[in-house]
Amino acid sequence: MKQTLFLILAIILLNSTNAQEFNPNIDKDSLFQVVIKKVHPTKVKDITKAYEDGSSQFKELILMRLSMNISSKEELINNLKANQNNIQTLIEEYSKLVPDSLIVYIEFNPKDIILSMDKSIDLRVHSNRKNKNEEIDQTFRKSNLSYDSKVLSDKLKTLGWNKNTLITIKNLLDNANCISIKNGRITTIGFQRSGMGKYSYNFFENNLTKEEQSEYNDGCIYIYYGKNIVLEFGGGAFGQQCFENK
Repeated sequence: MKQTLFLILAIILLNSTNAQEFNPNIDKDSLFQVVIKKVHPTKVKDITKAYEDGSSQFKELILMRLSMNISSKEELINNLKANQNNIQTLIEEYSKLVPDSLIVYIEFNPKDIILSMDKSIDLRVHSNRKNKNEEIDQTFRKSNLSYDSKVLSDKLKTLGWNKNTLITIKNLLDNANCISIKNGRITTIGFQRSGMGKYSYNFFENNLTKEEQSEYNDGCIYIYYGKNIVLEFGGGAFGQQCFENK
């Protein structure tokens, strides 16, 4: 049963990572001894056995999963307290950069030595106006764009951006100790990815009403923090799906 669960995990990982190449220069067994220390003691025995019995590809998938960044609700809140001024500056300056007719999401992905992936950018562009079907049109959505990509360069031009704009946004995010931002009626700022999930802040234009406070405080995806701020955890394909209880 447990081996079956690990097989399902491997299939999901394979799909979610688009079969990116594992760095051949990394010693798998040495890396496993490092990353297994992140695992809860009750799971170490089973994961170790699965790793030792698995094929080379299966070992790579386990190592990829265990090497993922891990964050927490506590870190999310502590960062907000420590960097609230920088986060506010990020919101204000980013809103000046985005054309009035658009909502733009951007995330800066760090270099991944384990997957032999260079740093990259995720970019999504939406209209901020509803179409005749009362829906929002998405005009562009690409992930893992190389900084030197022609696709990225062409899209930057349509936004009135250039590489210096990217540097400005990256510096603003770094100062806020965050990784992504999306403007709009609700400005969403990604703090950190954690496993396949992600911790974020939602900043509303106005303080939340009592009804909105109730709506955005389910304790799973959303936690109402105060005034116009809602904390968010977005789960991934597997693993943690809600905020931790503590």
